Amino acid sequence: MPRNLVLFDLEWNIGYQPYTFNYHGVQQTLRGEIVEIGAVKIDEDANVLDTFSIHLRPRIFRKLQHHIAKVTGLTQADLDKGEPIVQGLRRFMQWCGPDAEFAEWGLDDVPVLKQNLFLCNLDESKPTVWYDLQQVFLREHPRKEGEGMTLESVVTRMGIPMERPFHDALSDTLYTADVCRLLDLRAGLAAYPTEDEALRQSLCQTPGDYRDFTVFHGYVEQYAWRADPKISQMPCPECGTTLQPDELWLKKGSNSWYTLCQCPRCTGSGNAAGQGVFQRYKLSRRDGLHWSFARCAQMPDAESLARWEKLRTAQLERMRAKAEKQAAEK
Repeated sequence: MPRNLVLFDLEWNIGYQPYTFNYHGVQQTLRGEIVEIGAVKIDEDANVLDTFSIHLRPRIFRKLQHHIAKVTGLTQADLDKGEPIVQGLRRFMQWCGPDAEFAEWGLDDVPVLKQNLFLCNLDESKPTVWYDLQQVFLREHPRKEGEGMTLESVVTRMGIPMERPFHDALSDTLYTADVCRLLDLRAGLAAYPTEDEALRQSLCQTPGDYRDFTVFHGYVEQYAWRADPKISQMPCPECGTTLQPDELWLKKGSNSWYTLCQCPRCTGSGNAAGQGVFQRYKLSRRDGLHWSFARCAQMPDAESLARWEKLRTAQLERMRAKAEKQAAEK
């Protein structure tokens, strides 16, 4: 259990026109400009130790968007009299402390917080550890058909008295703490997978002979896994020679890619790489901003090779038909 666990909730304003900015060489769209922060520090039993609440005055989206006003109950006057956003964010991060681990209901707020810190020239490297409390909740209360996962629906389902408004940042954080007190929070956080663990579970599914699992962190460009030789070039797990991938990559599920590679030295030999090696990737963006790429080799068997050939042939046929259709339309 973290010694300094901060539950937090943000309310943010959006513009009537999108705002884009250069984030470490990549154009990003601002998800929202923070106008309210609510946070609590809790102990291992989810008892509230301290609270933090602040309204912020935005610099980019200065006019309150009508939908935000309707959902949050905020007014233009609330924004205008808020603390300047740079000053307020700095005060919030100081209150959290350098060793704080963050938790929220869902994972929507972390990328918004990091984007706003970046635009305010503040340290965006924190938080480095955070938890999605919906996943902690689902560990003990698996979702049934028709059950919602909004904070309000879970508070209702758990019979927690609704004595405060929703969509108020501090109020929502206190409700989150109420939910946490009904859970074995210590066990839930202890079992919470790291990003590397979650990627391994997703990429190296049993059964299968997987080797050389590696994760590359901290990329802002989604397709760096194809462009950066450090990531895209993989040594043969049998002899260390650089594998030669097929021209075609197949997508599997969400953000997973794979191809069949040949080893110039092992192809046709009697070792495990003689029939080729599947090179697999799983992409993840846990903080909503930075990509991580998990890579592994999978040694093929007859069934997986047959499936690859079938899917590869079907994909090539789709590509051919698409090219013919585009040519006919010119």
